[in-house]
Amino acid sequence: MAMTDKKGGSRKRAERRGNLITGYAGKWEPLFEKKAAARATAARVLSGVSEGVKRAKNTGGTVRVTYVIRSSDEEPEIEIEEITPQKDALDIALAAAKQRGSERVAEILKRPEMLSADEFADEIGSTRETVNKKRKRHEVLGLEGAKRGVRFPKWQIGDDGQLLGELAQLFEALNGHPWAVYQFLL
Repeated sequence: MAMTDKKGGSRKRAERRGNLITGYAGKWEPLFEKKAAARATAARVLSGVSEGVKRAKNTGGTVRVTYVIRSSDEEPEIEIEEITPQKDALDIALAAAKQRGSERVAEILKRPEMLSADEFADEIGSTRETVNKKRKRHEVLGLEGAKRGVRFPKWQIGDDGQLLGELAQLFEALNGHPWAVYQFLL
């Protein structure tokens, strides 16, 4: 007797399984459709976030991504808008202080006693490269500004043409910040 002819054989089991699977598949179809719709909605939401990030990077500003969902059957609407963050009194005060600081730096660096690297090198009988190496080693004080480059106060050169001694220790004590050293020495 062949295997397929047996009572309860493979063919009958396959038929029963087929009926079982197709019977349940009809019940699961709405669930699969809901899952597919949910995946599509999630993909749309994520694409909105992605688009918002791209726009913020391109414009350098702040954007708001808003999702409007009217009913469970509709696709969500995605609105992306550029916004200007509101500034409070502290932000305004800090911006004004930064502006005043920048103006003060420019004013200090314009003074006649502030020398360029070439001028400072001539005063100490050296080259521009040597002056920059000394600045990096904190042997001379060099102040940087937004527009005028590095300037060197002439008063750090003594009457004998020697530089201020122990400047490196002062830099170390003031965390290596040239403007702090300048303020301390004035």
